[in-house]
Amino acid sequence: MKRTKTNKKSQADTHVDPLDATASTGKAEDQAVAEGCAAVASTDVDTDSKTPETVEELRDRIAKLEDNLLRVRADYQNAQRRAAAERTESIRYANADLMKSLLGVIDDFDRTLVAADSSEHLEAVVDGVRLVHQNLVTALTSFGLKPVDALGTPFDPTVHEALMQRPSAEHESGQVIEEVARGYHLWDRVLRPAKVIVSKASDSEDDASTPQQGQQAGQTADGSQG
Repeated sequence: MKRTKTNKKSQADTHVDPLDATASTGKAEDQAVAEGCAAVASTDVDTDSKTPETVEELRDRIAKLEDNLLRVRADYQNAQRRAAAERTESIRYANADLMKSLLGVIDDFDRTLVAADSSEHLEAVVDGVRLVHQNLVTALTSFGLKPVDALGTPFDPTVHEALMQRPSAEHESGQVIEEVARGYHLWDRVLRPAKVIVSKASDSEDDASTPQQGQQAGQTADGSQG
């Protein structure tokens, strides 16, 4: 019985915790790395204390690192050239889909022109032009083009460009009463503001107060004379 207890006690004494073993191994590795770094750092200072084999190994390692550095630098420069070439190509062909959508519009124009030369009916030519216009608007709308609301709306300097003001008794002052050139949005950005004519107070309204003021002035003069 005593021998059994002794054996169990010896087993308990020899048991090592895995966490402690891992920690000790990590410390040993850290110490080895530190010693290696110190050895490399001291190479340039004192090479006489090193054996020829160790110095030669360090020189080979430096040569390999320099070679790897040159390779990495060359790969980086090649990657930059490829990225620049791809960026240039993407910019050059960025409108390829838009151009494809407009090819159908060009075909419609060609057919309309042929019909205009061979047809004596102007109505058919006009209908063809309307169809071409509709197809063009549809193609551009699919790429984010939207017209700016202008006619009948209050003047907005962010989307409207006022060409002139026109007196109007039918509209309030500051209203867009005529659209000279339509404006457009490209998605959420103003591509071109609408060129408009804006209403202002009519001259008749301004002149209406003048006779009344004159009559009041005359009555005041008569009263003073009386």
